[in-house]
Amino acid sequence: MTTRRERSKPQKTLEEKLSDKSGGQDPKVNLRKEKLANYLIDVSKYVLTGVVITSLFNDVTDKTVIYLIGLSIVCLTLWSGIILTNKRKGS
Repeated sequence: MTTRRERSKPQKTLEEKLSDKSGGQDPKVNLRKEKLANYLIDVSKYVLTGVVITSLFNDVTDKTVIYLIGLSIVCLTLWSGIILTNKRKGS
């Protein structure tokens, strides 16, 4: 006795998936915004790791300036990435 295979639904293309979420905007713009947001969040993590944590292990003369600049870059890029990923209706 053989079983009958169910036909699977065809997968949506990337453009169809993006057009469902876009709310009337160009799907390529939304994809670029999402990629840029992910990039900015990654930059935030790398700066935190590279600048702030590395200065803890090295003998740096002026740590406060490095901490202030590093943390301000981290906050700015993280905030920008989060703003770009904000998915409110109508925007």
